[in-house]
Order: sequence, then structure tokens, then C-alpha cells
Amino acid sequence: LWIRSRIKVGQTNIPSIEESVEVTGGWEYAKMFTTKFHSGEMGSDIVRRRRHRRELISLNFGPVMFIMSQKGKKMRIAPQMIMEFKLKSKFEVRVHLYCGRAMTSPEVSGYVNTYCRVSVSKQTQNTITIWEQLSPVWDQTMVFTDITLVGNLEEVKESLPEVYVSILHKGPLGDHLLGRTTVIPHQQFGKEYEPTKLKWYPIILNNENEGDILAAFEIFHIDGEGEDVPFMPPKHPSGNAYQVPPGIRPLMKQTRIEVLSWGLRHLKFWAKKPIDNPLIEIECGGFLLTLPKIPDLVNNPNFPKTSHYFDALLPQGFTYKPPINIRLLDNRPNGFSPLVGKYILKTFSQYDPEYLKKRLAQAELEGSTTTESEATPPDAESVSITETETVIVIEEDDDDGCCNCCCWKKEKPKYDGPIPVVDESDDWEFLSMYWWSRYFAMQGNTLIYKTMRKHELPLLVVYEREIERYFNNFSDSIQQFQMARTPKLGGDPDEDEDDEKDPLTGVYKGSFRIYELEGDGTDRDLIYGSVPTAGPIKIFVRLYVLQAMFLSCPSRHKEKTCDPYIAVTLGPKHIADTTSLIRKNRHPRFCRIYNLNTIIPNNPELKVAIIDFESTEEGRDDLIGETKVDLEDRFLSIKRPICGLTERYMISGPHKWRDFMLPTQILDEFCTANGIPLPTYSSDGSNCNINDEIYEISEFEKHKENFEDTSIWGPLNERIALYVLLELGLVRDYAEKRKLINPVMPGVPQGKVLMFTDIFPFMDSPPDPMCIDPPIPVEMELRCIVFDVTDVETIEEVPPEKPDDDTLHDLMVSGQFAGDPEAQVSEIHPRAVNGNGAFNWRYLFRFGYGFLERKRVIPGELEDLMLDPILTLSVKDGDPSVSPDPYAFLHLNLTYLPRGMAKEEWTWMEMIPGYEEPPPPTPDPLAEEEEEEEEEEEPPRPPKITYLNLFKKKKTQGWWPMYKKINGYLYKTGKIKMELEVMTKPQAEARPAGFGRADPNENPEIDEPIRVSTEFPAIDAKVKTAKFVWKSPNKPKVILAGILQLFGVVSFSLIYNLPTMIVSYLVSYLG
Repeated sequence: LWIRSRIKVGQTNIPSIEESVEVTGGWEYAKMFTTKFHSGEMGSDIVRRRRHRRELISLNFGPVMFIMSQKGKKMRIAPQMIMEFKLKSKFEVRVHLYCGRAMTSPEVSGYVNTYCRVSVSKQTQNTITIWEQLSPVWDQTMVFTDITLVGNLEEVKESLPEVYVSILHKGPLGDHLLGRTTVIPHQQFGKEYEPTKLKWYPIILNNENEGDILAAFEIFHIDGEGEDVPFMPPKHPSGNAYQVPPGIRPLMKQTRIEVLSWGLRHLKFWAKKPIDNPLIEIECGGFLLTLPKIPDLVNNPNFPKTSHYFDALLPQGFTYKPPINIRLLDNRPNGFSPLVGKYILKTFSQYDPEYLKKRLAQAELEGSTTTESEATPPDAESVSITETETVIVIEEDDDDGCCNCCCWKKEKPKYDGPIPVVDESDDWEFLSMYWWSRYFAMQGNTLIYKTMRKHELPLLVVYEREIERYFNNFSDSIQQFQMARTPKLGGDPDEDEDDEKDPLTGVYKGSFRIYELEGDGTDRDLIYGSVPTAGPIKIFVRLYVLQAMFLSCPSRHKEKTCDPYIAVTLGPKHIADTTSLIRKNRHPRFCRIYNLNTIIPNNPELKVAIIDFESTEEGRDDLIGETKVDLEDRFLSIKRPICGLTERYMISGPHKWRDFMLPTQILDEFCTANGIPLPTYSSDGSNCNINDEIYEISEFEKHKENFEDTSIWGPLNERIALYVLLELGLVRDYAEKRKLINPVMPGVPQGKVLMFTDIFPFMDSPPDPMCIDPPIPVEMELRCIVFDVTDVETIEEVPPEKPDDDTLHDLMVSGQFAGDPEAQVSEIHPRAVNGNGAFNWRYLFRFGYGFLERKRVIPGELEDLMLDPILTLSVKDGDPSVSPDPYAFLHLNLTYLPRGMAKEEWTWMEMIPGYEEPPPPTPDPLAEEEEEEEEEEEPPRPPKITYLNLFKKKKTQGWWPMYKKINGYLYKTGKIKMELEVMTKPQAEARPAGFGRADPNENPEIDEPIRVSTEFPAIDAKVKTAKFVWKSPNKPKVILAGILQLFGVVSFSLIYNLPTMIVSYLVSYLG
């Protein structure tokens, strides 16, 4: 025997096995241990093993063997390599397996017979088998001793052995693998022992989560000095295993689970047969509750009894509690009751009443130290009404349907463009007449918002998505549990393929209350003990469909337009409202109201669809998209979204109270449902005492002068009750933008529809509907008087001989209002000198204006066209052959108009909204000598540039800059002086004015312009001076000055010639 010893002296640069050979873990798989193993895992494999092999890699890449000759024959003998380690230690691994949850069962019954197989290093152990449980409780500790690891403790800490846990199901055909998990144990050496806490670990099979196990994993150094190794765990009741030790095992406590069972909805097919005899089982921690059967599933799909409860011994706290398993079975003939759907509720701390109170108290405590926007929860808590603030919804922009980041904030409405510096409008009576004024106030129209806040008119909340997303799907009283169907759940091979595509088999409506008991719990009343049994309820539904937006037209993607109309479905009633058809419009404003009757829970779903009229090649209507509203959830919610609460209680007018209950009745109902004492009011109704809190009406109505008209405002007690309801967080008056979904393209929104619904239970004749008609455009007239243009940069046909020579051009000014087919042109100023022209010309533009949209409205056969009220002025050459393009432009938006300057020198380009200064010109490198330019003095800066709304200001006058766009930048090419005035049609008829200087030339009267003639400059200058003096308002002073000058000349001549005249007279007289 020849032995060669080798000692590892350190790390070398020899390539390792992992670098040269792809390592797959060394696992081999087989159906059973008695069958042949293979390296690739297959779906039918149940067992596996791992073989550790080491290979030698030669530096010379030669064969590692001895060549020996025996009897003349050469033999190749490979040596036997044995590796010995000097540093090695023994360790102990303890695996504490307590329970599992959400196990996927391969059986039709849905139950699992599970056991765990745990492998550490070369050792494997199995737990006991738990039969027919949804959440098996093993409560077992497995101890793996004599586990040898090489290296020092620091190296061991970096490469701890992995623990492999396989969960298997014992079935009639053998064991079935449910899933595996791999965990690195928590090292408990080198420090004082602290019990490891239990933790949920996912079970993975084919990259899918098939359940969880609650376990803890520990490793101890058993041959080290001073190591704190705990005692062995207590024996398991079975006698063949250990139990989870008390330090790790959770404490058990008697827990009561109250079940509010409401009903079943949307039951579908399973295995080609309808689910017509359902049965609900609720299981938690091995305790099973079977709900009573529904007698008449077609006419009343609610349970005959709503309140149930059962007590179970569960782990203390919500972290270790087993899940609640809701199972849907179908009782079929011959005693066959397959499991057709299930829902696993893993976390249910939200159902603990004490936990909810703690969260509410904590939120109130944090609200005193944090900002209001941070402390407000996302479930749409109310915000107090103030004079300058309102409630709007801020939403994250994600189109995948998820809405986890939606919150409420108190802030002013946003406006995309710059906000004009204008005063508030005085047309509040006009604005208060329309519902749309409230909508536009919340969509960024600050002028309307300020006006309505000034007069304390009611506003509304505009939800950018479905309203239920902001209120947790209205699950505050009743929740919807989607009963899921999985491929393994229904093991029937005859199951219909269409059924397999639908992952749901039904919806269970109910709720829970879970709390721990002190003692046996006999002295504690049930929370759901007083909930009555729900029968069919007749309700009246009023649907308001206001507008559709951003409609997608798959059948007309080339035309990029559609012809939409509304279709409404509620139960058996279907309305295809072709009268609402609007041609060639992707943003149609319908303004339609539909009155419907239904019975819940039989027909709780309201469907609103937008149809494209005759859009297909065959001439058929095509569905653009639809949205569904669950009326039952809204009816049952304590947030009371059946009819939004307005901010003001009015008894008349366009915003009068439209609910079928008064605010005081709603407040009494809310207090009774939540166990709060009924409110009390003062003798005059100005304050309200509820739950030891006093609310005074002066806190909500800041300006009493707005509430003096008793024909509009209701009694004080009703008004203060309404303010209290708003403070309690009930749903305010709202409008929601719901996504339109096409079943052909699920998950892809096809547009939005602006709508809201009112629900009136037990009523055949509800209150009158709200008027949602859009405002009629107001006939307006714009009068624009152009006085002068100066410094217009013109194009020279023939360059002047001298630089100082004047340029002469025939100039005219054209004006065009947005939407007008033709422009209005002034007279021509012939031979205007240096781009300076005088016109004194009046332009008249008549148009319809929508005050809410702040747009010009052009009536059309198919739809009304809305344009921004923009006035365009341009200076052109009188001879188009000289310059076909205008010399200068000016675009003015009358709703955001820069105020004209009083002086010509103040016309800076910064007055133009969105102006960007162009880059400086680059110097010419080919110039031989660079001329020294005198530094020009910078013109005086204008005063603060402000903006105004001409429809509010009515009239303005001044100087504006004119410009021309060159290479994407605006360059100043002139100045213009003009006057702008806007008025209504009756005002224009009362103050007539003619076009240009035609009759009637009044309001105001326009004089002929004074122009310089270029034919006889010397004479024209004198004539111009005389005309200027004669037209000047100082004409009397000039005449007086002339008379005095003439008198002075005569007096001077007389005095000068008086001596000569006297001498001549004396000589002639004496001689």
C-alpha cells in the first residue's frame, strides 16, 4: 500500500471546479428511492438525493493515474485520493416547525394530508402527518446532531449549511409534492442564547407560491467551550418527536370570531354545470363553521341568518394566527360536494375592534404633530370647509388599475397655465345657475372658484378615478371575497375550457370581527348580534351621465374619431339611448339623466356603456367601453355614498337639497348605527352637541350676509347638522371619472366617463333631479381700435442710397378673431415713413363665449367647436408683391391678456406669455475690421407686468410689442397702440359703433388720422403742424397766444415808430 500525504498550504491560482464546471447543486431526482435517479427534475418526481463529489484538476492537464507494467503489459491505475481537514467542529441544527397555511390541495375535497421532510447535510427527518386540515399544525422540533463542518468559526458563519424543507401530501395514489423552501439557520454560538422567533416562509413549486409554513431554524456549536446550548425540547404527545419549546412556541388564547354572512353573488359554472346549491364553510385553526344554506338562490341570494360566531384556541397576536379559509362547495346529486372555490384570508388585524381603536387614537395623536396632508388617512376622511381651501383628490398617474397611492390633500385647485392677476367676478348669480360651474371651479378655473367661495356657494369633489377606490371599495361594513378557482382545485377532467379561463367561481359577501376573550367570553355581547336579516330591497336609481373623455375608437383608428351614444343596463332593463348620439366627437358632453328601478340583491350591478354608432364595415354598432357600478356596496356602506352631501343646505335654487332624508335625520341614523348618543341642538339651532363636542354654525359660515335670504337657505339646525356630517367623513357631493373597459381588451382603458349616481331606497317618487344642462354661450362683441403702429421692420425692395434715408411703405393692419373665416383689414397708410403708420381704425368681432369653459363657442351641426378667445393682429404691406408675409404679429388671449403699457418705450417682449429670449447673434469672422459700435442706452424698464381677463376688466388701452418668429424664437419687429373693449350683445346694441370710421362713428368717435405726406416735405411739415395745433386740445391757449403775439408786434411797431411820426408831424405842422 502506497500512501501519499498532501497538506493544503494556502490559496493558489488553480482554477476551481465551480469556475470550470457548471454546478447545478448536485441534486438527483426519482419517483421513489427504489427507482433510478436522474439529474433533471420532472413533474412526477417525489424524492431526491445529493451526492458530493470532488474532482482533481491537473495543472498540466494530463491524466492523474499510475502506469504500471505487469507481465509485459502496461496497466493504468488511478490513485485513491483522501482529503483530511485539521479544523473541523460538530454542530447541532434544530428545526422548529409549528404550522402551515394556504396549502394547495390536489384533492377535490380541498383538504391536505401533509407532512414535512427536512434535510440538513446528510441527515433527513420527517414530521408527523396531519390528516385533512387546511392549516396543519405540526408543533414539532427536529434535532439534527453530529453535523460536521470544516474550518474555523468565522468561516462557518459565512457558509452555514442550508436546511431543505419539503412539504408532501399523502394521497390515495402516493405522496404528492406540494412545495419546497430553503432556509439558512440562525447561528446561536459565540453569544448568549436567545430563542429565535417564528417566521412565515413561502413554499415554492415551479416558481409559484403554494402556501407558507411558520417555522424557526437554529444551529448550535456543541463541542465548543462556553457555548450556551439549551436543553432538549419537551416530548411531543405522539411520543416519537419533540415539541416546539415554550420560548419559541406562541402563547395560545381563546379567540372569538364573529361572522357577518350577507350573501353570494356572481356564481358561475364548474365542470360544465352551474353552481346552484352552494355551501359556505369557514375554517380557522381547525375549527369549522358551516353557514346555513340559501333557500331561494334566484330570488334572494342572501343568507337566512346573518350573524354567526365560534370560539377557537388560537395563538396570541395577529402575527402567528392561522388564516381564515372560506370554502365554497356545491352540493350536487349523489352526495358529491366538490370544492369549487376558496378564499384564504391571511391577515385580519383590520377586523379587531381594539386594534381599530388604537389606530384611530394613534392617527389623532400624530395629527397634532404632523401636517394635515400627512396625517389624513387615504380613506377619504373629511376636511373642514374654509374660506380659501377646499377638498380635491390627488392621484398617482398609473394606468394599470392599481390605486395604492391616492390621498386627500387640502390645497387650492390647480391650473395648468399661469394664473391671471384679476379680481373676482361679480357674475355669481350667473355661475350659481349651473352645475358645470362647480365642476370647472374644481378643474382649475380659479375665477369661478374664487367667486363661488366668496359667496359661499356649494362646490363638489371631483374624483379622477372610480369613487370606490378612494373608500376601500366601500367595504367598511360588507366586504367582497373573490372565490378563486385554481387548476388543481377542480380535478375534474371534464371541466369546460371556458370555465378554466375564468379564475373566479363566485363572490362571498360578508365581514368578520375577531377579538381575544378574557375568560370564557360569556359576559361579552356580540358585535353583530343586532344585525337584521336582509331581504330584497326595492331602490330607485338616478344616473347622471355628464361627459365622455378620451374615447378610443378601435374600429376607426385611421379616422381618429367616433360617433358615441350611451347604453345603460340594470338587471333585465336595457336602454340604448340613440338620442344621445353625438357625431364626430371623442369628448362628447351628453348631460343625460336616467331614472331606473331595481331590486337588490337580485340586480345590484349598473352597467354604463359607450357605443360607437355604425362604426364597423357591416354598419353595426361597436362597443367602445363600459363601466360597472355595484349599487349594493354603496347602499350598505356607512360612508353613505347613495347621495353625496352638498356643502350647503339650500331649500330652493339650482343647488337645493336633493336627498330624500334631511340632514338631522341622517345624523340621527349615523349616531344610532355607530352607538353614539343622539345629538342635541340649541334653541335657535345655531350649535350642535354630539358626543360631548360642540359645533357652532359660525365656524362654517364665515360671512353671515350671504345667508340672510331665508327663501334659499334652510333652518339653522339642518345646516349645522349637515356641517357635522361633513366633518364625520361621509361622502360629499361628487362627480367621478370612471374608466371604460372593453372585454375584448381587458386592462386597457378605452377612455373615461364623467358621471354620478343617486340611490333612493323604498321610494317610488324620489325628489326632483338636479339640472345638469350646460350653460348657453353668451353673445359678445369685441371692439378693437388700432391707433398707431411704430418701428415696424419692413423689407426694402431697393436699398436706400444713404443709411440715414427714410424708408417708405404702404402699410395696413389686419385683425382676425379665433374661428373667423376671414380677417378684417384696415385702410392703407400710403408711403408710411420708417414703419410708422397712423390708422385710427375700429374692428368689430361678434362671437359666442362660454364663461365656464372660457372658450369661444362656434355652433355646429354635429358638435360645438370651442376655441381659445385669441385676437390676432398683423401688419402687412399694401402691395402683396413686395412682401406676401406680414411684417409683424401680435396674438392676444383675452382671458390672459398682458396689460398694455402707458408709454411706447415700455413695450418689452417679456409681456408676451411664454417668451424665450433668443440667443445672441454670432460675430462675422470674415469681417476685415470690426466697427466699434456705440453702446446704446438700455430703454427704461417697464413697471410690473400684470395680466388681466378682458371679460372681467371689460376695457383696456395701451402699447403692446409686435413680433415675428424666426428659427423658433420671437423677435420684436414693431409696436402697436390700441384699445380693446368687450361687451354683451344688449350692451353693444345700446352703444352702437361702426366698422372703421363708418357711421355710426361713436362710442367713441374716431377722428381721421394725421399722416405725414412725403411729396412736399417742407409744405407738408407746416401743414401737419397747423393741423396738429388745430386738432390739439390746447387750441384756445394757442389762439390766445397768437392774439397776444399780434398785439405785442403792433405795440412794438407803434412804440418804435412813434418818435419819427411825432417829429414828422411837428415839422409839417410848424413848416
